[in-house]
Amino acid sequence: MKKYFLPLSVLLFLSTLAYAQIGEFEKAEDIGNPKIKGSSSYNTENQTYTLKGGGSNIWFNHDEFHFLYKKLKGDFMLTANFQLIGNEDGNGHRKTGWMIRESTDHDAVSVNSCLHGDGLVVLQWRLMRGAYMRDPEEEIFFPKQYFGETIIQLERIGKTITMRMAHPGEPLEDMGSVTLPELKDEVLIGPYALAHDPDDIQEARIWNVSMVKPVAPSWHPNRLVKTISRDDILLNSKIETIEIKTGKRNVVYEENTKLESPYFDPSGSTIFFKKNGQKNEVNLKTKKSNLSNSGSEIIDKINDGSYTYFTKGTNSTNQIWRKKGEMESQLTWDLDHAWFPHVSPDGKHLAYLSFPHDAKPTEAVSYQRVSIKVLPLDGGGPRTVAYFYGGKGSFENYSWSPDGKSLVFMSNF
Repeated sequence: MKKYFLPLSVLLFLSTLAYAQIGEFEKAEDIGNPKIKGSSSYNTENQTYTLKGGGSNIWFNHDEFHFLYKKLKGDFMLTANFQLIGNEDGNGHRKTGWMIRESTDHDAVSVNSCLHGDGLVVLQWRLMRGAYMRDPEEEIFFPKQYFGETIIQLERIGKTITMRMAHPGEPLEDMGSVTLPELKDEVLIGPYALAHDPDDIQEARIWNVSMVKPVAPSWHPNRLVKTISRDDILLNSKIETIEIKTGKRNVVYEENTKLESPYFDPSGSTIFFKKNGQKNEVNLKTKKSNLSNSGSEIIDKINDGSYTYFTKGTNSTNQIWRKKGEMESQLTWDLDHAWFPHVSPDGKHLAYLSFPHDAKPTEAVSYQRVSIKVLPLDGGGPRTVAYFYGGKGSFENYSWSPDGKSLVFMSNF
């Protein structure tokens, strides 16, 4: 029998292909040997993941589904938009969402956020390998159901997992928490897709994906507790744009260093920002970045220039106000703190950065769970358009694109 030997370069290529990264994730795999195999893909143009999954369920003591994942250690925060495609077809209990899993074993310890085809959203978990999940003892149900895209966030702090969710335009709401005393420090995290029918396959789309290693809060609402200094902490940064109408985000540049204070140039083709204190620019078409000596910062102003917009409420909840002459009027009544108001080029909308209600009220600080909200100035409430980890340096400069269709901001990861 002849023996054939592949060149080392071919073997390395095949090895790389077998573990090729898909977007920000390390591997895609069918768990539990489902009858119909699934798949994962990533569109680099629109930064969207598409998962197709078969499998019978993620319940009892045997799971079958398709999983796209990476390894993470310690605390983390996962946020993304999820949508099951073809809502009129398939089992109403088909699922997608974030999953935290100790291994790829079919009966592994896991925590799953479950967006169902019928709009039901549940947080479920398996405390021990091989254990049966219990209904409803090991489930937390969200009372609102929605047929369409859903924003889901899972945060791990120590052994506790907290789930938050929102429908488009809404602020994130705490859904509940579960503590797994024996949860390993290193786990697998990622999105999944499941048909809930061994003879079927279903599709899910996931976008606006954010995976963050958060740091401890710098301020505590109990002022007798000493605050934690984080001046020496440096997280990675992304420059992102978001379409106001669709909520679709686009990462235009990222680095493992400090980026801050982005804004558009007057043509809308370039974004200026600071990198470690130095002015840089990135071309939106090529996404190439370099040092910059051009581009004056755009000044916030309404078209007629008659109003001044500002934050007010030190030592209470900060809100957005505006002033005309000597007359002041309050524009927001949020539960959370509002900072950095920017009026759209046509003067019809106001965008601002929203901090958690228990964040430090006297100053905008870094490394918070924040969101961007847009308020129509002719009446109506604010709409949440982006959920991310950031704060100081994310949204101070004038952030609207010249055509008023997009905003630019910095997020940490």
